[in-house]
Amino acid sequence: MTPGNDPSQMHLWQRIQSWGRLLFRKETPWRAKAIIGFAILYLLSPFDLIPDWITGLGLLDDLTLVSLLVAWALRIAEKHKNS
Repeated sequence: MTPGNDPSQMHLWQRIQSWGRLLFRKETPWRAKAIIGFAILYLLSPFDLIPDWITGLGLLDDLTLVSLLVAWALRIAEKHKNS
């Protein structure tokens, strides 16, 4: 893999765009789409595990949960692609 194509070097906006494309691609498994959809709903929802008004922790739980969900969805999509 060349350094320019390394996913760890992509900018945040490019990553978000690639997740959006994954969500609307026909080949993406429904489980991965459901997980990404849940992550989006969680971000938009006014209900959180830790309220956002608690400085630092409120946003940290959002970022942690969404990152874990997206990583899980990407792993499912990658497994499906390779099978």
